[in-house]
Amino acid sequence: MKRILIVDDEAPIRHLLKQILEAKGYRCTLAKDAAEARACLKQEAFPLVLCDILMPGELGLDFVRELRVEHPNTAAVMVTAVDDTLVAESAVQMGVYGYITKPIERNEVIINVANALRRQELEMANRAYRQELEAMVADRTNFVVRLKRMFEQLHSPQVAEELIKRIDECEQPNRIRKKLEMTILFADIRGFSSMVSVLDLEEIIDFLDAFYGSVSKAVFNNGGSIDKFMGDEVMAFFGAPLAVRNPAECGVKTALELRDSFQELKEKFSGNSHHFDKLGIGIGINTGEVFIGNVGSEKRYSYTVIGNAVNLARRLCAHAGADHILTTEKTLSEIPGMVSSVFVENSAFKGIARPVDIYRITPL
Repeated sequence: MKRILIVDDEAPIRHLLKQILEAKGYRCTLAKDAAEARACLKQEAFPLVLCDILMPGELGLDFVRELRVEHPNTAAVMVTAVDDTLVAESAVQMGVYGYITKPIERNEVIINVANALRRQELEMANRAYRQELEAMVADRTNFVVRLKRMFEQLHSPQVAEELIKRIDECEQPNRIRKKLEMTILFADIRGFSSMVSVLDLEEIIDFLDAFYGSVSKAVFNNGGSIDKFMGDEVMAFFGAPLAVRNPAECGVKTALELRDSFQELKEKFSGNSHHFDKLGIGIGINTGEVFIGNVGSEKRYSYTVIGNAVNLARRLCAHAGADHILTTEKTLSEIPGMVSSVFVENSAFKGIARPVDIYRITPL
């Protein structure tokens, strides 16, 4: 039975969350503030903490920041009435696994908790796996086989082989990094949050599994890599570690395939519920110089991309309407004649120095 610590200064919220989660078989402990939560953590270990952001005294974000350091095997999900994108991004960058907004929706709570616990289990297994790898240096063959399996979870077979090759050439895994011009893609399901509040959890999980599968197929078939899945959002990149002739072309082809496959997915699941008809997919693509490589310590690292080009791609995705693919002039300049496009607007985004000309991609 999974144990969950719920930290919120509002007693009705604490008890509502407890009622929802204990009905699903979890065991919950309640705390009204950070100090009381620390006392609970001294008494027993919790795989997951649900924490309000705005509490009297110490803020939830400050408590969770300390939690991630002092209790690395404990996942955190924020619960708050503050529906602010910047606050959510700060929480995600801090390492929280989910973001639940008030008023509380049962399915949203259950999905966030299930995803957080699953991710926490995977990360714990991943840490243990890497520790095991370090102990198997004497057996090079087993080292490579196990590492390849780990890479293939997020990369196409060709990309996994390239990473294995570099490691086999004695390049330290956590030092594989460089600056490159690449294409970044973000995709996000429109209408997903509304659907979560009315459909059964099992239907939603089945749909997400199918969505993840279609995304992986499209990305891998075009030589890309998946950086991460974040609920109903996905981030992918093209151009490294496996070089492709035209990263922008690969990214745009993937976006078009994703849009088509998402329509097929909607049709398939609409037979179960008309709510799937209301879904759409928004996609943002950008091309530019980024830092790519393994980021982290010798013990724990992830292969990812960082830079303004990444931030802009995410902003474009958030700006895109249902079934729209938004991109920049830079990306379009790399694929002359491949697609049609229409100018949408010149827009300023938070965190981006200058306003950006936005274009919507349409097939020829």
